[in-house]
Parts: sequence; structure tokens; C-alpha cells
Amino acid sequence: MSSDNSHDEKAEIESQSEKRETWNGKFDFVLSALGYAVGLGNVWRFPYLCYRNGGGVFFIPYFIFMFLVGIPLVFLELGVGQFTSNGPLTSWKMVPIFRGIGLSMNIVNFYANLYYNMIIAYSLYYLVISFTSKLPWQECNPLWSSPNCIDDYSQQNFRFESCDNFNSTLRCDSGKCFNITTLTGSIANCSSNQSNLDLIGWWNPTFPSQDYWNNVILKKSSGIEDSGIIVWQLVVALLAAWIISWCMVIKGIGVSGKIVYFTALFPYVVLLILGIRGWILPGASLGIEFYIKPDFSKLSDVNVWTDAASQIFFSLSIAYGGLTSLASYNKFQTNIMRDAIVVSLSNCVTSVFAGFIIFSYMGYLSHVTGQPIDQVVQQGQGLAFIVYPYAVTTIPPAPLWAILFFFMMLLLGLDTMMTSVEITITSILDFFPVLRAKSLYKISAITIICIVQFFASINFTLQSGTYWIEFVDYYAGNWAVFLIGALEAISISWFYGLNNFKKDLSLMIGENITNSRLFYAWYVSWFVICPVYLIALTVLAFINTKPLESGSYVYPNWAHILGQLMTFSTLSGTLKWDPVLNLFKPDFENWKPLKKSDQIKVKMIHGLTTEEIDENKF
Repeated sequence: MSSDNSHDEKAEIESQSEKRETWNGKFDFVLSALGYAVGLGNVWRFPYLCYRNGGGVFFIPYFIFMFLVGIPLVFLELGVGQFTSNGPLTSWKMVPIFRGIGLSMNIVNFYANLYYNMIIAYSLYYLVISFTSKLPWQECNPLWSSPNCIDDYSQQNFRFESCDNFNSTLRCDSGKCFNITTLTGSIANCSSNQSNLDLIGWWNPTFPSQDYWNNVILKKSSGIEDSGIIVWQLVVALLAAWIISWCMVIKGIGVSGKIVYFTALFPYVVLLILGIRGWILPGASLGIEFYIKPDFSKLSDVNVWTDAASQIFFSLSIAYGGLTSLASYNKFQTNIMRDAIVVSLSNCVTSVFAGFIIFSYMGYLSHVTGQPIDQVVQQGQGLAFIVYPYAVTTIPPAPLWAILFFFMMLLLGLDTMMTSVEITITSILDFFPVLRAKSLYKISAITIICIVQFFASINFTLQSGTYWIEFVDYYAGNWAVFLIGALEAISISWFYGLNNFKKDLSLMIGENITNSRLFYAWYVSWFVICPVYLIALTVLAFINTKPLESGSYVYPNWAHILGQLMTFSTLSGTLKWDPVLNLFKPDFENWKPLKKSDQIKVKMIHGLTTEEIDENKF
């Protein structure tokens, strides 16, 4: 009797699994994948990397890597998700030894979720406080601004001076540069009464937006070792960000697939509006020239190629599990090869386009302040929450441009976050199919997932929170994502077999595509280019990983050790106990589609007999 009950329960779970959701609309998947891939990294990370790595010459390694590695791996991940109709945790079953790939993806994604929603919280916070007649960071305020805060860059009040001739000039912490001799002829020092000093200019001015960011929003401490207290405003913003994320995923892909029609497309409208406004500003052309001016000598620098690879992985979200999760809700015969190309190209073009917009404002800011462009360009959070916010204060009506920018940032972040949370949800529900049986089970699981990740993110609301964000961003993926990408290609092409994978793809996208000569280009990439290139990058990135620096602040050694441990923690192996040789063989018993009808087709196309694989198991 107990055996019959167990069989009935198993049959019920399998029945629930077969009723798994699929995308409703024709473009739901493409827009969801595009929204997931196009995120904050396109706006703040790519433009800076391009500037740092030789301007327009950075496009060369970037697009080479996109075509040779990026698009093939996107196609590969989509193929795995669609074939199995499972999230990353339970989809990598084609070869037992590589089952850990799915868990590694979930760990990388979990780390990314923690700090990514904090960035969304910052954007939400700024969006709310931008609804005012005058932006609060528009002018220096003695209550929070530093001595070197400048809000009037008119020629009569401001002059930028590098102040690097220490024989004749004196640099002071206030950001001012003086003649080495005072007005009375004595030797100057920074503690002297400034009325007796001969001011030359400013060598280190600070935008009011920078002081507002550090002293009001973050209440920033001196370093990662100085935790400080929890900033309650950030806790509220973070809670709001997680509530929004929860609302977007709680009803499943039937609702989230419709939300992306707005969240994925409207940011392009905002980008275009901001671009048109930026391109007509004085100095914009200089900023764009600075952005794309090629420095071909950079091509010999291995760091340029590593940065290009890193940006492709970060931008396309390869090895994070999102693409596999999204594709798992596809109908079995969706043309994922076409979608992989469309999503990848759209994402990379968006990055380049965003650079033209961002650097037009950098050029304008350089024109307004008189500083060289390389003095106003910052990366990451600095670009999004310091440089651009100050730039808009000089463009009437300032609150409108701030609202548009932070609304765009919010949408870009939420789009990516929605899928990032869905990765964990999909993985857990696929691992425990019984949770799909009742709506209450599913809602409870999703709620617990969001609550756990919210509390795990509280560390970022400390006064040292921004240091932790940079820490997790730097170490969470690092060289490990390159290795995961290499293992993806190796598991499919070297051990499962390209011919076997071709047969699986033929059932999904058609033999007319997989039998074409051009299709062999995918084989070359999966079998040779991806493994060789990514293993080489893994080694180079591991060797070149140094203690993290943030401006003049250098992270302590214990942080570097902890960071390396974090990177290693993303790697996991198989838990299946089998003879060693069996671990490296194709596992047709577990690698199969969700529906019985598709399973039969797979069995037939691979020429499998009942003696080779038990019918009930398959």
C-alpha cells in the first residue's frame, strides 16, 4: 500500500512538472531576455571601460569576444534551458560530473542579487528626492559639504590647476592650490590664514553631488573595516526595492512577461530623450571624441582583452543562470538560435549607444567646470550617483532630467533583478516540484526567498555598505565566471558530444538549420574557441587578481583573502556517486525534455532502445 501511495505521489509531482508555465506572448521571452541582459552595466560600466581601455579601440576586442564566445554561450545556455524546461540548478544533467555547473550559477547569481538590489534602492531613493523644485545636491551646504566643495564654476570664481609643480606650488587638503610663498613673502603652509595665501586655483574640487552622496545618502565610513551604524533611510529604500521585486515575480511569468513590455522598452525612450538633450550641449562633441578616440597601443595590453571578456559576461549575464531560466519557459520548438543573436546584438549595441549619451554629458561637464574630461569621468556608482546628478543641476529644469535618469536606472535595474530573483525561484521550484502543486506553496516559497535575500543584503545599508558593494561586485564572479563558461562548453562539446547536442537542437529549431554549413561555426566555438580562450582568461584573471582599490583607499589584506574565498565558493561539483568513468558519459536517463511526447522523440533520434534505458525512467 505504501508503495502504491509513493508511486501515486511521484506521478502527481511529475504531472505538476508537466504543467509548468510557458510564455504567453510571442515576444515575452525575447523582451524578458533583453531586459535581463540590458541592465545598469550598460550605462555605468561599459562607457568607463571603453574610456580606460583605449576608447574606440576597445570595440575591437569587445565585438570579437561577443561573436566568438558571447553569442555562442548565450545560444548554449538557452538551448540547455529550453531542452530540459528546467532552471539552471536541475538542467545541467547531460554529463554527471558537470552537474555542479547549475549550482555554481545559482551561487554567483545569489551574490549578485544581494548588491544589485541595493543599487536599485539607491536609484529609487534618488528618484523620490528628485521630485522637488530644487535638487538637494545642487549647491554646497555647510551641514554636509566638504571644504573643497564647489558649486560655482564660473571663470571669475573657479580655475582648475593641476598643481603638480611642488617647487613653486602648495597643495592643500581643501582642494586649493597656492603659491609656495605667501603674500608677505614667507613660506606658505596649509594651516596659514588663507587671506595671506596667494590662490592659484583648485587642484581637487568636489561636486556637491559627491559630498551629498558620501555624507547624506551613504553616511560613508572611512573603510570596509569601519562598519559604522545602519543607515535607516537605506534600509527603507532596500525594503521597498525588494517589495517591488516580489510584486513583479509573485504571479509568475504570465505577469512578469507582460511587465517587460514596458520595463524593457521604455528605458530606450528615456535614453533617446537624454541623448538628444546631451548631444546639443556645449562640449558634448569633445566628450564623444574622448569616448571613441582609439589608442591602438592598448591592443597589446592583456588587461584590455580581459576587460572585454568580463564586460561581455557581465552584460550578457553569461554563467549567471538567467538565460537558462528564461529559456526553460519556452515552448520546445522556439528558435533560440535567432533569439540568442538578437538579444546579444541588441545588448551590445545598447552599451555602445549608452556610451555616446553618457560621454556627451561628461564633455559638457568638462566644458562647464574647465576640468579635463579624465578628471570628471568616474566608474560604477560614481558615474551614476555623482557625475551625472551634478551635470543635470546645470541644465534647466534640473529635477526633470534627474527624474528621467533615475527612473531609467530603476527600470534597467528592476528588469535584471526580476529575472535574477526568478533564477532562484525557478531552481528551487524545479528541485522541489511539489511546491508548484498549490498556489499557497509557491507564494510562500517566493516570499521566503525574497525575505532571506533582503536580510542577507542588510550589510550594504551600513555606513561601510558601499565598500561591501564594490567588494562583492569585484570578487563574486571574477575569474570563476570564466571557468563556469568554459565548463559549459566543455561539458556539451567534449563529453556529451556535439553530434548528440546537434540532434537535440534539431528537434527544437529544425534540421534545416542544424544541417547547414554555417551551423558548424557554433561547433568550432563550443569545441575549441570557448574552452581555450576562457581557460586562458581564467588563469590570467586569477594570477592578476590584486587587493581591491577604491580611489585612494586600498582594501585590507583580510578583505582580499575573504574575497578570494568568495570566488572559490561559487564553484561546485557533482554529488552523484557513480563509477568514475560513468561520471564522464552522457546521462540520457536524466538529460531529457519535460513532456513525454518530446522524450519519445529524443529517444528515437538518439537511437536508444529499451535495453539501453529503462522506459519508465526515461
